[in-house]
Amino acid sequence: MKKVRLIEVAKQEASGRAERPAPGSVVSMAIDVSRSKMVYCVRWNGAEQRRLSTPAELCHLQGVVRQYQDCQLQVAYEACGFGYEAAWWLQEQQVAVTVIAPSRVERVPGLGVKTDRVDAGKLARKLEKGELKGIYIPPRTVHADRQLGRTYTQCVRERQRAQIRIRSLLQEHGRIGPEPTVGWRAYQTWLAAQDLPAPLRACVHTHEQLRTLADQQARYLRHELMQVAGRAQYRAVVDALCAQAGVGTFSAIRLVLELGTVERFSTGPALAHYLGLTPSQYSSGELDHRGRILKCGPAALRALLLQCAWAAVRPGRDSALRAKFERLAPRRGRKRAIVAIARQLAVQLHRRWAAVSHPSHCAPAS
Repeated sequence: MKKVRLIEVAKQEASGRAERPAPGSVVSMAIDVSRSKMVYCVRWNGAEQRRLSTPAELCHLQGVVRQYQDCQLQVAYEACGFGYEAAWWLQEQQVAVTVIAPSRVERVPGLGVKTDRVDAGKLARKLEKGELKGIYIPPRTVHADRQLGRTYTQCVRERQRAQIRIRSLLQEHGRIGPEPTVGWRAYQTWLAAQDLPAPLRACVHTHEQLRTLADQQARYLRHELMQVAGRAQYRAVVDALCAQAGVGTFSAIRLVLELGTVERFSTGPALAHYLGLTPSQYSSGELDHRGRILKCGPAALRALLLQCAWAAVRPGRDSALRAKFERLAPRRGRKRAIVAIARQLAVQLHRRWAAVSHPSHCAPAS
């Protein structure tokens, strides 16, 4: 079995500050995670008691945490590109774990020293005071399922990039094809009729193959997501969201997988704010200025909801949303109007989702 290697600060052991906390006491542990090591700051009784580092492997983290298993341990670390393995293991051990978004951690202006030790100490102090707000930690199965939607988005982007490269390449050689607004099929028809030099034809063919591959993978992942939507754990919520005009099965399952649980959002406007659809605001005294939307949160979900909003305002769909769109579009423009529709759509989807999750506490969606 691999031994846990703890690199302690010699001064702490010499001064006796690394004594064991009393059983049942509250211990706050902050971890700064990097590719090569983990730096820990442990506090109890209102003071920093221990500072150490280990290699960045889960077994070393487990060894450190087990030393405080008789205490009320709370752990925090910043979200990073190494997944949720540490958080899942801590949850299994009944340890309170908080994963922090790096953008939500305050940075002191003009800070001249930034090290892993400094970051861990600052995080530990905030954790001890209860000033940290964690992000949503999805279960293992949901995290694996929602990766299908994220990879699908990447494939769609690769397909779009290949199309842009083909258009730019031919434009550079004086071949101006149909406008992008007419669609890719019309461009393909025009492209097939072009008499291109052999080197140029080889380059175009290469980009076409890349586009075809990205398109095939996107279709495959879309099929897999539709299969996931039919599972028992998602079916009820997906059906409830699909009852809203403009939302199909594919859009519904992507929303469910990305958002995880409706309990994260106390109200519909809270969901709209999470998606970045709330206008920015600057108010002081009698001045109340509303600006552009915040655009915080997942951009892919915001774009998905905007697509659903466009579908919802089509003739014969949601009459109330269409009437609101037609009322706002002449004054504010179609783009701003559709953002307002997407914000209202988020509120209605929250109501439908909550009605399924808590039928005794929520009225049916209208």
